[in-house]
Amino acid sequence: MSACARPDRRLTSSPPPAGSGFEAEAASNETAILYIRAMIAAAAADGSVDATERATILAGVKQAGFHAEANAWIENEIANPASVDDLVAGAKSSQELAAQVYTAARISIDPDSRQESHFLQELASGLELPEELVAQIDAAATTARAAA
Repeated sequence: MSACARPDRRLTSSPPPAGSGFEAEAASNETAILYIRAMIAAAAADGSVDATERATILAGVKQAGFHAEANAWIENEIANPASVDDLVAGAKSSQELAAQVYTAARISIDPDSRQESHFLQELASGLELPEELVAQIDAAATTARAAA
């Protein structure tokens, strides 16, 4: 955990903005699973999922409407995170979905390691996201994390 992390506050403490595509009712079960897989893969990119990352992921799972029975699946995903190629394949249907997958990955971590930064770069490249969009998502995630 970085020195400036605040484990007492959660990035996902408020519901997603209406029309963002991240509301539980806006995402299909398959899409929600893809978002969660992206969050877990990003968090695991540096070789471990710290307590803050785990709390953010669990909040995302709850927000997506999954129940406690999903815990075994989550633990399996943490032990065997999706690859960038897996995530790209899951998001190939639209540029909007690709941006949402990148956003899910980005908000789940504070990319404070070379591995996490590299993972996000590879994901953005694989999803073929415009650099300007990636910069906007990164800035919004940084701002949200600082405000949390």
